Amino acid sequence: MNPLDVRHVVAVARRELKTTTRSSGTVVLFGGLAAILLGFTWIGEGHAAGFAPTVVDLLTPVELLVPLIAYAIGYRVFVADRKRGELPIHSTLPVSRGSVVLGTFIGRGAVLALGVAAAALPALCLVLLSGDGVNPLYAAQRGADSPLLFLRFVAVATLLALCALALALAVSAVATSAKGAVGLSLGFWAVSATGADALALAALRLGLLGTEMLPTAVVLGPGGAYRGLVFATVLDAATAGTAAVAPSVGVLALFGWTAAGLTLASAMLW
Repeated sequence: MNPLDVRHVVAVARRELKTTTRSSGTVVLFGGLAAILLGFTWIGEGHAAGFAPTVVDLLTPVELLVPLIAYAIGYRVFVADRKRGELPIHSTLPVSRGSVVLGTFIGRGAVLALGVAAAALPALCLVLLSGDGVNPLYAAQRGADSPLLFLRFVAVATLLALCALALALAVSAVATSAKGAVGLSLGFWAVSATGADALALAALRLGLLGTEMLPTAVVLGPGGAYRGLVFATVLDAATAGTAAVAPSVGVLALFGWTAAGLTLASAMLW
């Protein structure tokens, strides 16, 4: 296998960046996400109490919707390239599969990260404008509610989105048709959201896993890693609590799933 070609990675990233930003579907996806997050923020009424209560209101919607948007952005990119005949051409050139996959991930990942941040901005503005339970002087110590907590939440959501994008690229590399990619994406989404939780509970019930290891086992899945990181870096920080699992475990889990997705996509691309 040829090594990574930095120039080709950059070229592919630029192409994917232009392709994604020019698509009207991308605007619709992130516009819809922004509207939904703003709606949950308003209905949940956490915005009147501060940033940490707002994060509680958005915790589940973000866990379900952000990966779906990531899959929508990446699930058919290689399927479409294969249909247009671009992948067979790449396979005849001295370019590695890893270069194509990494460039695609960087280009579409940049749009995804910016889109997630932009979609969270209206909810953040609502909290800032509400002001009922928000002190204008934010303390730096643990236990203080501040905009930093919301920014941490957005950062964790971005890690989840990039993890889902890597898995979406793996789906796109494996699938032979758009319909197949949709089916695989839904399956991957369901497994990443609840798979680790279900397996951990099953192992606990069968006696294969001790209760003291249950929190760590749950955090090993993408969805559990996201929730664990939100609790450890946002909610526990706001309440001066102690995280059940170290944040490093959640970060390593998300990076591990991301690396696995990119590796599988590279192996199956052509």
